[in-house]
Amino acid sequence: MQRARAERRLFVGTYTEDTASEGIYVLAFGEDERRLHVVNAGTHAPNPSYLVRAQSAGSPAGAEAGTETKPGGSATSTLYAAHELADRSCLAAYDVAEDGTLCCRGTCSSPADAGTCFATVHPDGRCLYGANYESGSVGLCLLDANGNPCGGLPSIRHAGSGPNCARQSAPHVHSARFVPGTGLLAVVDLGTDTVTLYRAEATGTLETPPVETVRVPPGSGPRMLAFHPRLPLAALVNELANDVLLYRYDRAGTGWEQTGRLELPVVPGDVRAAHPAFSPDGRRLYVSVRGSDRLTLFGIDRDGAATPLADCPCGGRGPRHFSLSPEGRHLAVANQGSDEVVLFALDPATDEPREEARIAVPQPSCVIWDG
Repeated sequence: MQRARAERRLFVGTYTEDTASEGIYVLAFGEDERRLHVVNAGTHAPNPSYLVRAQSAGSPAGAEAGTETKPGGSATSTLYAAHELADRSCLAAYDVAEDGTLCCRGTCSSPADAGTCFATVHPDGRCLYGANYESGSVGLCLLDANGNPCGGLPSIRHAGSGPNCARQSAPHVHSARFVPGTGLLAVVDLGTDTVTLYRAEATGTLETPPVETVRVPPGSGPRMLAFHPRLPLAALVNELANDVLLYRYDRAGTGWEQTGRLELPVVPGDVRAAHPAFSPDGRRLYVSVRGSDRLTLFGIDRDGAATPLADCPCGGRGPRHFSLSPEGRHLAVANQGSDEVVLFALDPATDEPREEARIAVPQPSCVIWDG
């Protein structure tokens, strides 16, 4: 008799203020039963809006947002969270037990910064970085050999503004990711229409002045960045312009040159591009769009050129974030506007999403796979 396939675990970050959310949710997905269920909830930590799971070395260099690499032969038991608070910055590390229970192993916080909405780990695990939207800065938290926070470093603060008075009156750092194979941290600032490349020193400190500043068209409002798993190719989602810009860079991770612009679906009203991700094999680029509530699929050829392939419903409202499973067979969406996580199977021939399961989660803002 064929054995049933094991359940897959997912972690969901949420907004807790004025909602019924209990913080970080741990879900399980049974491929045979095609259903999602809650394994654990109840951290009650405020606004854990973005999560990142530390992975073992050997993960693809352009791994899906939400996964990072650390040295060692097996996956670590650490889940990092960005807690989006109005009065301070906050990064936290959580131990994940076998039964899905989470235990906070330490935090790193500063009243000089605020609105931590994204987190990323240095490739060698020495430092945790946070994107502080409200204060327009990048926070730095040192990690010990076990991945626990052990002290903060001075933040890097941006200056400037953009032409959209309502959204760009000041810097708003929205995300930060390391360029694959380098020590360069690419910091995306929605308020100043820039992607700034900082070199991380051995201590984890970011060198100033930056190595390079990539300027996007004024008023674009860059939000999130995805890196191709093999090619020196980056996809930058612009929230305000509701488009995607493709960039090539050199072996050192510098010399960024725009090579394409991809249009996204629009409808009357407020339409905002949200999140990009390349498939693990690099043949596809997925982008979520709020307002039109769509998942847009592009084909990526061997040279990095993109072709529109499909435009599908996201299964709810407000697809703030999504992630592909490590093997690329499933895609999970955090539909913040409709309070649910929806899981899709990807068609083996076309890679288009087909709904498999859904579950109610209050105000989900991020969903990632556990390895």
